[in-house]
Parts: sequence; structure tokens; C-alpha cells
Amino acid sequence: MNRKLFILLFTLFTSTVFAQHKDTLVVGYNVTPPFVTQQNDQLHGPSFWLWEQVASEHSIPYILKEVSLDSLLNGIAAGTIDISASPLTITSERHEVMDFSAPFYIAHSSILTSEISSTKRALEFIGSFFSLNFFRALGALIFIILIFGFLEWYFERKSNNEEFGKGLKGLWAGFWWSAVTMTTVGYGDKSPRTVGGRIVALVWMFTAVIIISGFTASIASSLTVNRIGSTNNSIQDFKEETLGTVENSGTDKWLKDNFFSNKKTYPDVETMIQALEKNKIDAIAYDRPILQDVVKNDSITRFRVLDVNYNPQFYGFGINRNLPESMKQKISISVLENTEGMDWKVLLSEYDLE
Repeated sequence: MNRKLFILLFTLFTSTVFAQHKDTLVVGYNVTPPFVTQQNDQLHGPSFWLWEQVASEHSIPYILKEVSLDSLLNGIAAGTIDISASPLTITSERHEVMDFSAPFYIAHSSILTSEISSTKRALEFIGSFFSLNFFRALGALIFIILIFGFLEWYFERKSNNEEFGKGLKGLWAGFWWSAVTMTTVGYGDKSPRTVGGRIVALVWMFTAVIIISGFTASIASSLTVNRIGSTNNSIQDFKEETLGTVENSGTDKWLKDNFFSNKKTYPDVETMIQALEKNKIDAIAYDRPILQDVVKNDSITRFRVLDVNYNPQFYGFGINRNLPESMKQKISISVLENTEGMDWKVLLSEYDLE
């Protein structure tokens, strides 16, 4: 009798412990500032705050487990992790092996590069004076001055021989007159006397104002083209450069799908930063809010985030498919309710995520 009672009690005890274990969710996370940060062994950030609100509202017991992004994805797919407290980009590829909560944030990918020093900027500007575009614009300007100088010399070479002589000397005098007239300097050392010469002068004076404006803009553009080009205003400008990104991230998939063959993958942002500092990569391609946080916490201003936006992404909590549908629905509804509230908006503002 005692033996049967012992077996019964032991069975009830183990069943209760097993049930409690199954009810306690394994919540995986990786530190991903600004969404999940860690200070004094305490987790903070909008994503973790949101998960705590969800767990509190539905009295969900859980234990935390810190893992890498790759282990987090594999763990949710394999069932060793029930849900992610870190934001995961919702993609079709991931949806094949896991479920997601309702999205709670929209982000774009962007580009992080090393900051260019003032000395390097100055050298780039000086170097632009020797660019092909600059010489093209300058050559075109000289050519049109030469045309009007030639026309003026042609009409003045006989009647105004003392100012517009014959041969190369006369052509140079016409060129000089054309340049002086265009720039409105007006030395007065050379002036047309013939009817043809004055007509050419009249046309040149009116048209030179427009022409000089256009060519000045063209030359200015050629001087800054290298500087502007170095800012890389489009992700396509990085097609031939070596980009670093986090392995198996949403940006990694986007780069692969868009044939960016010169990419290198790293396990986390910190490793990518080290690779950028050692010139192993030209730039970092990753989620813009995370890259902005890197710059924000960079006290010596080594990096900058370019004004390049691509690959819009929806963030959500990754959920293991074996969890009950009722729990998944409760989590999604709670996510929507909390992100519609003012507390969420204030929190995003505090972390510069608006």
C-alpha cells in the first residue's frame, strides 16, 4: 500500500513539474541596441519593454536565454526557444520555419561608413581641379570665348588694326576682348568700331550673362562631383564595394537577392565595426536604427550613417510554431494594443526611434 501511494505521489509530482516546465516559456534574446540593451545585468530597450508588457498582461512565466542571432533563429525553428524578446525582421523565408507576432516597428536598412577627416575632404576638393569633368567644362568655356573672339577679330582686323592686329596677335586680341567682355571687367583697351564688330559685341554682351552662369554652374559641379559621389546617395553606389552585414539578417538576405556579391557576413555589429576600422570592409549595411545607435554612442565621431534608405523591414517577435494558437493570438493582440498607446510613442522618442 505504501509503495502504491509513493508511486502515485511521485507520478503527480513529476507531472506537475513537467507541466510547469512546459508552461514556462524560454525567451531568447541578443543584445541589439537600441531595441535591447543591457546595463548591470538588467535588460532595457523598447523591444524588451514590449515583451514584458505582454508577459505581464497575460501572466506568462518565462526564463531568459541570451544567444546569438543565428542561434536565436535556429532555436525558435527547432523549438528549443519559444519566443524572441529581440526584434526579428519578418521575412517569407523565416515564416517557413516560425511564426511572428504582429509587427511593432518599421525600419529601413542603411549604410555606415568611417567618417572622412577635414584634411581628406580638402585633398579631395583640390584633387577635383584635376578631374576630367573640370577640364571638360573649362575647355568648353574657352572654346566659346574663342569663337566670339574670332568673330570680333574678323570684323575688326582691317578697320581697327591698332587694337585687333593681323595673324596670331590679332586672334589673341580678339580672345582677350571676348574674355574681358564676358566677365564684365571692361578695361576699355579694346573696343569694336565696325558695324559687324558692334553687332557681335552686342550679341555677346547679352548672351554672355546666360552662358557664364551656365558654365560657372558646370565648373562648380565638376569641382564637387568627387565629394558628392563619395557620399554615395544610393545603395547601388556600393555595388562594387565590400559591404559587411550580420549573418542571416534581413539585410543579408536583401543584399543576396539583389546580387551584392562583394559582401562579408559577421556574427554581430561589434565584429563588423572592428572589420571596418581595420579596412577589411568599405562600409556596413544593416538596420538604420541600430547603425544610428552606433554613431550616437561613438564619443570620438569615427563613423557616420549615410542618407541611404532601402529594404523596408517589419520587426516582430519570432514565435515557435508549437505554441498554442490562443497564446500566439493573445501575444499579437497585446503587441498591437501596447504599440498604439502613448507609452510606446514616448519610449521610442527616448531612444530616438521615432
